[in-house]
Amino acid sequence: MGLLKLVIVDDEPILLEGLVKTYDWNGMGYEVVGFAQSGEQALKVIREKKPHVVLTDIRMKQISGLMVMEEIKKENPECQFVVLSAYRDFEYAKKACDLGAFAYLLKPIEDEKLQATMTDVGKICEDQIRNEEKYDRWERLLKKDGDGFLQVVVQKYVQNRLPEEKVDEVFHTLQDVMKEGDRFITVYADLDLAYKITNELEYEASRFSMVRMIEEKIAERFTYWKFESEEGHRTFIIKTQENTAVHELKELLEEVKKEENSPVIAAISKPYKGIRGIRRSFEEAQRLFAVTNASGAGVFTIPETVEEKEESPYPAEAEMMVVNSVRKNDAVQLKQAFVHFIYQLPHREELQCQYMHKIMVKTEFMLKDSYGMDESLNQQFENYYSNMRNLKAAKAVDVCYKILGTAIEKRLKNVEKKENKGSKEYIAAAVAYIDEHLDNEDLSIVSVATHVYLNPVYFGRVFKNTFHMTFKQYLLQRRMELAKRLLEDGRTSIGNICEQVGISNPSYFSHLFKEYTGQLPRDYKREYEV
Repeated sequence: MGLLKLVIVDDEPILLEGLVKTYDWNGMGYEVVGFAQSGEQALKVIREKKPHVVLTDIRMKQISGLMVMEEIKKENPECQFVVLSAYRDFEYAKKACDLGAFAYLLKPIEDEKLQATMTDVGKICEDQIRNEEKYDRWERLLKKDGDGFLQVVVQKYVQNRLPEEKVDEVFHTLQDVMKEGDRFITVYADLDLAYKITNELEYEASRFSMVRMIEEKIAERFTYWKFESEEGHRTFIIKTQENTAVHELKELLEEVKKEENSPVIAAISKPYKGIRGIRRSFEEAQRLFAVTNASGAGVFTIPETVEEKEESPYPAEAEMMVVNSVRKNDAVQLKQAFVHFIYQLPHREELQCQYMHKIMVKTEFMLKDSYGMDESLNQQFENYYSNMRNLKAAKAVDVCYKILGTAIEKRLKNVEKKENKGSKEYIAAAVAYIDEHLDNEDLSIVSVATHVYLNPVYFGRVFKNTFHMTFKQYLLQRRMELAKRLLEDGRTSIGNICEQVGISNPSYFSHLFKEYTGQLPRDYKREYEV
């Protein structure tokens, strides 16, 4: 950022010359673009030069410094004033503060006090400039692609990445986005995760077809914004004035379920008014979908009369620890992770059972994608699913833990019998270890091979055969993909991202990132800024 513009005003010529020439204004971040010896002259210079900061004497003939400040503040409230006075006059100081002066300094000026004051007021000016630049970018984006930009704004808002006042500003700029009587309903939709167990090959194709049909039907009847949630589920935020919209949306989803002949899982919020209503509807649908997805309930809505009760968010991190402990065949870690998961379960028993169901489905997927799922273990999972609605939460916890423990025992026996199948597990453990240690600059093929108890040369050969790329290429890919996600999120500085991906040298990180994406990190991040 360049030098800030400064105008200096004092009706004493000698003092004015001293103020202009004595101090190292450039060193403080300012360029003196004008000066004046009277209030009248000051008004003319300030209006012409449009400075960021005015340093003015308070007592001048005819037009005082206070009168100058009062007049300029009417025209340009962003202009900052630092007021000088040779008198300890409380009334003058109070008047200056009432008019919005940043500081009131006594003559003769202490160098350290002036330096600190100009530094502080400079920070405020720089923040104003950055906000103006951001607002200008918004206006350019709105003119170029209003609908697309608005969709990004809404998505960031509901994900708590954009404050409400910024959304209100965008809506006000676009004018016709929200009208009197508009209400917002959020629809979460996806295929039942359990469908993947029995129809793995058809799952992705059916999911794509289902999402396309839902969007086509919604587009025929409603104005909407769409995006994928952070969990990967399709999300639609509907704008409507119709009282029957929730009912229509439920019928629409039932039509899709019937026409596609697939297990559609969906949640529909109640309608809510205003910008806050957008986020409220999203959060409600998100909570409902977590319950629906865990229980396989189909299309789930909340009655208008039901009072909402906050529940703890789903413990996804604890779930990952449980699944990874089974993946690593680590019974000790399973016990620790499972206890950690249990302590994070919500108070309601029905949700406890649903959360247990979800973690069992995730573990089952992992087992079928790797090894260890024989006929007897598969039957244990099936028996659990068949009887889960009859199990109390405490019993469900006990049954689930025993099944997961059995899975580890069978996988360990499988490793002993079939080394070639065991290599898949070694690779799975290695991948988990890599993801957990991307921030370690010393992460190498040797350290990873040591972790999974394999010879580095043999491990490198198995790794390349599995992923069709070298370990070094895979590590770089994981680091760059993590960097992309963090840059898109926008809440982490590039310096911190360097640390999180294990590349401490920012210049080298920028070089690698540009080779990988074709863009420098700052340019990539700017594309996702709002």
